[in-house]
Amino acid sequence: MAVGRLAGIFRDDFSVQGRSDDQRELLDAESVAGHLLKADSVFGFLSAHRRELFPDEMFADLFPTGRGRPSVPADVMASVITLQALQGLSDSETVDAVTFDLRWKAACGLPVTAGAFHATTLTYWRWRLAASTRPNRIFEAVKAVVAQPRGADGQDPTCAGFHGAR
Repeated sequence: MAVGRLAGIFRDDFSVQGRSDDQRELLDAESVAGHLLKADSVFGFLSAHRRELFPDEMFADLFPTGRGRPSVPADVMASVITLQALQGLSDSETVDAVTFDLRWKAACGLPVTAGAFHATTLTYWRWRLAASTRPNRIFEAVKAVVAQPRGADGQDPTCAGFHGAR
């Protein structure tokens, strides 16, 4: 009984919600190569709107104690999970994409020189999401963007990258 309670405490207190820095890095991928992103791509959309689409408050319940080491920022992880789902990549392939693909770095707000997190971080985030009252919040946010009405040309410039993204 006491061991189960202790395990629950450690599991819940493992980390605190990380936050993205408002200050860009000198070699921020978007500032270095953002102009190369297609504006109507999912990469361009996430680069420009990731913090609006996935605000910190959306994930505050995943880290209720406020104690421990900071996690990877929520907007970064939500962007990674979104891109992983759209591209059908494994956790290992996703970590490689975050490490080596400038489009992924720009979409996630990472500097060119940043390495990725360990693949188990994706498992950890999925575990936290699954155990929450809103396990599909990332995909619900994306779905809300995709459901926005399209313009006369059939595209909404703010979310064109999600329409037929695969």
